[in-house]
Amino acid sequence: MRQQRRSGGGSGRVEGTMSRNARSVLAVAVVGLVTAACSTTVTTPRAEPGGARPERVELVRLAGGNIGYPSPYAYSRGPGLAQTFLMFDSLLWKDSTGQMLPWLAASWTSSPDGTEWTFTLRDGISWQDGQPFTAEDVVFTFDYITKGAARTALGVIGAVPVTETVATASNVVTMRLERPFAPFEEAVAGRVPIVPKHVWSEVTDPTRFRDPAALVGTGPYRLAGYDEAAGSYDYVANESYWLGPPYVKRVQFVPAPNELLALQRGEIDIANVTETPDEVLAPLRNDPRYQLITAPGESNTALHFNLTRGFPFDDKRFRQGVAYAVDRADLVKRILLGNGEPGSLGNVAPSSPWLAPGLPAYNRDLARAGALLDEIGLRDTTGDGVRNLPDGSPFAPELLIAPSQAKTAELVKEYLRDAGINLQIRSADQATVDPALAEARFDVALVNYGAMGSDPDWLRQRLSSRVQSRSFLRIPGYNNPTFEDAAGRQLLAVDHAERLALVHTMQRAVAEDVPLISLYLPTRTALFAKGTFADWYYTPAGVFGLYPYVLNKHVLATGKQAGF
Repeated sequence: MRQQRRSGGGSGRVEGTMSRNARSVLAVAVVGLVTAACSTTVTTPRAEPGGARPERVELVRLAGGNIGYPSPYAYSRGPGLAQTFLMFDSLLWKDSTGQMLPWLAASWTSSPDGTEWTFTLRDGISWQDGQPFTAEDVVFTFDYITKGAARTALGVIGAVPVTETVATASNVVTMRLERPFAPFEEAVAGRVPIVPKHVWSEVTDPTRFRDPAALVGTGPYRLAGYDEAAGSYDYVANESYWLGPPYVKRVQFVPAPNELLALQRGEIDIANVTETPDEVLAPLRNDPRYQLITAPGESNTALHFNLTRGFPFDDKRFRQGVAYAVDRADLVKRILLGNGEPGSLGNVAPSSPWLAPGLPAYNRDLARAGALLDEIGLRDTTGDGVRNLPDGSPFAPELLIAPSQAKTAELVKEYLRDAGINLQIRSADQATVDPALAEARFDVALVNYGAMGSDPDWLRQRLSSRVQSRSFLRIPGYNNPTFEDAAGRQLLAVDHAERLALVHTMQRAVAEDVPLISLYLPTRTALFAKGTFADWYYTPAGVFGLYPYVLNKHVLATGKQAGF
């Protein structure tokens, strides 16, 4: 049995139940956001791991954006999940080292074969409406997403092979799995927001539930107000939080189309400058008003192929030819200005400890690209420098992009034109692009996403034909028996060395088949104003994927880099 350490933490007084009048407060609270954005954040010393908690910070302001209603079942993408977790807790959580911490669970164990997990919950925790948090809430949450009304609301979480969740004592929960699930701690115990049974048990459509009670959690913050259209959200500390009053008293997300400019104007405290031109960023590197933090890239821009389109997209020689034609080193130079690196063709972050060694790099080689394209019958039969299909008809594949990807798209078009491929660019807003990707209505697409450094099972979730998902991240039509076998077996591998070898096999299959090309990963870079909040960090492999820069509620709640 694996025994994890027990950590302290209790609860203080409990605030009153959120009234239904809160609806009107939420609707107009953006006015308060504008006023509060002008206030001054308390300057505090950096908290050291295991050290005493310093003086609390009054306010932290981040760039906002519409992430939807931040309930556990209505948020949008990773940024939305990050905000949801300000109000809700999971059984486990990560700190700055990537270590899984006991959170709602005080300790946990697993059976030797990984099919049974037991969590001993902390005592004295209450929901923000004053009701006690119990083991029954945990049981309800997992039943709700595995066989209840929320079973399709959280994507792959609903597919986790949990067959039974039972409360074996008032503060003990046991989960039984039909088979081992290697990433259980991070992907399930550390990622599922626990919800109150007394709120959600009668909710039959969780994605549309907008009552203020939908935001009642056990987390360190409460939503005081928001303007969804503007992307403004205002969170205030839950003073009765079980870890004690949160280190940061207020967290706001305010409109900031240009984060760097908003930082310089004093409207936000930290800016994501990952893709900021170096000539703009260089003068700020030594500016005494700001401090820069960096980490290896874990988000990427990738070229996805739709293999269901038939020839030539379903022929790996075509996809390999495209990989040899695209100059990824040049993209890093021209798009990232050198602040990043080409992605791995295994589709795992180059900085990940799971990265397979010796994968083909597909460095630009127009001769090899041309030979592969010739081999499958894509030839220039008219002498105009453009390749035609084997029957002589024009070949003009369409590249689907969002407007923000225009510069990368033009370069990709230029590279492929050198190889004789007449690529056509179709641009649409992100709200149109995502469904088109999910419904396989594209030839080739540029897709941005993170989590490249997270648990490698994410590779299975995106590429396995056995995963039933309508995610925009899926690769339509990809099916490789070697990949499928390794992907299935790595889920069952309790031994790390065994799992690592299987994950390497998965990457080698992907690098050979090229169903997608990770073009580049920018170095994660953030710039924050000194004299405000100084404890920002990048969480290795992310908390549950990727947030645009450094938001991890652990530091906001504790004021520490590691532990409690």
